[in-house]
Amino acid sequence: MKLDVRCKFLILIAISVIAFSTKDVFYGSLVFSLVCLLTFLLGQGRKTVKYIITYLVLVAFILLAKHVPTFLRGMILMIVLCIRMCMPIALYGQTFMKTTPVSEMVTGLYALHIPRGFVITFAVAMRFFPTAKEEFGHIRDAMTLRGINLSVANVLRRPALVFEGLMTPLLVRSFTIAEELSAASITRGLDNPAPRTAFVRLHVTMLDIAITILFVAALFGVLWLRENGWGWWVD
Repeated sequence: MKLDVRCKFLILIAISVIAFSTKDVFYGSLVFSLVCLLTFLLGQGRKTVKYIITYLVLVAFILLAKHVPTFLRGMILMIVLCIRMCMPIALYGQTFMKTTPVSEMVTGLYALHIPRGFVITFAVAMRFFPTAKEEFGHIRDAMTLRGINLSVANVLRRPALVFEGLMTPLLVRSFTIAEELSAASITRGLDNPAPRTAFVRLHVTMLDIAITILFVAALFGVLWLRENGWGWWVD
């Protein structure tokens, strides 16, 4: 299934709002289930399964937290709660990035009449992270050749050396990559005030509208049920 990028942006906003409004396990799990269904439909089944397994582990820990010593329970539960609340957003965000080319995202933002300055920043950022990830892999390989590979043992025994070997080249390359991407964006005319043309043609179909309305209504329906006290027996 393929969704129009503008519909994806709308669903992303809805998921971000609802995920942080449903802090309890029951309604948060309903939101996560809806997001899993959507990512399955978008063709990201393997990634969704991994997230489901991680989510079940977190929920199991929350349910068994009463067996954790009191002095650790509060801090660990807070961390687990934050991770659980962010998981629907992270899953949909990764699916969004995986199924939508950057050029289509930029075209969609222009179609939504988003300010040009934000679109340029967004385009540069979206091209920065994959390049930075590739550079991180090169740095890690270079550290391994020098006998300071990124491992738990080295982090515990030689934290300063590992930090220096990792962060120094990463920061230097990040600045260089950011400058190169900014120059490339200007060269491609992203800051040109004239009306922008694009090879990507966006077209919202009735299926896009129906799926968007259905999922957004389902997400806000979960919030409505929570606010009106339905399912109080699961608290």
